[in-house]
This record gives sequence, structure tokens and C-alpha cells, in this order.
Amino acid sequence: MEIDEAIKGSGDKRLKSKYNSAIYVIQRALALYSVEEVALSFNGGKDSTGWLFLHAAGKNLSIENPGDADITFPIRTIYFENPTAFPEINSFTYETAFTYKLQMDIIRLDFKSGLEALLKANPIRAIFLGVRSGDPTGDKERIRAAAEALCKKFHPGTLSEID
Repeated sequence: MEIDEAIKGSGDKRLKSKYNSAIYVIQRALALYSVEEVALSFNGGKDSTGWLFLHAAGKNLSIENPGDADITFPIRTIYFENPTAFPEINSFTYETAFTYKLQMDIIRLDFKSGLEALLKANPIRAIFLGVRSGDPTGDKERIRAAAEALCKKFHPGTLSEID
């Protein structure tokens, strides 16, 4: 895969370290759960687009046998459609889903209600959510606590510490 080759060929140790950590987390999730049970929150922004390509690299690197059925299962993405978003963001998100043949679950509810409905209807066990470390709303402990509360409600005893 191009991204893997480019990173490995880079002389940037910090970049390699971050890439290897991300790939480890993705491969760990794919080892614990089936491809159908892993999703990526994708909103067309820079962070989630980066995670999309990392997720694709991790999925491809995880496949032991190219004949496995999992290789044909599309990457599952979750899109919280926002009517106030720039039209270009919505267009980019839908075009990306079409171009890369993503399975996109579109949610037109608030975050909590939408996630509850999604988890009731789908066998999702892990969701990747890209949060920038400097983001004032990206406090890891707060996000972790919210995720634990949701998982306890829908899948008691199943939340795994992957990172």
C-alpha cells in the first residue's frame, strides 16, 4: 500500500512512530472484532480523512490471505450529517464515500440519539473517532467516559481498551 511504503521510506522518526501507533490500534481492533463491527466516524474534515487512509492501510496490512472475505467488505463509516455544514464538506464526504466504495451510515439526529439508533441497528463494537490532541473539546478522558457510558448501555462488559 502506498501510504505504508511512503511512511517506511521516510526519515522522520516521529512520523513513523505516530503512524505505527495508529496502525497498531487499527490492527488491534480488527483482531478483536470483525470488519463489519468496526466503523470510522467520517465527516470529510482533515482529521477524519487522515484516519480514513490510516484505516484502509491498517485493514490491508491485517489481511493474512488476500482471498479472505473481509477484504471485500467496505470500510464502514458513520457520517453525522449537519444541515449547517458547508455544502463543499457534504459534497466531499459523499464523493469520497462513492470513490472509495465506503459503507456510509448517515445519521441525521443529534450525536447521542444518532449513535444510540445506530448501535441498536448494527453490530458495531468499535468506532474510530479522530480527535486532535490540541482540540479543546478533545479531552481523552471525557470522550472515554462518554464511550464507556454508551457501551455499558448497549453492550455491557464489551468495551475493550485498545489504545
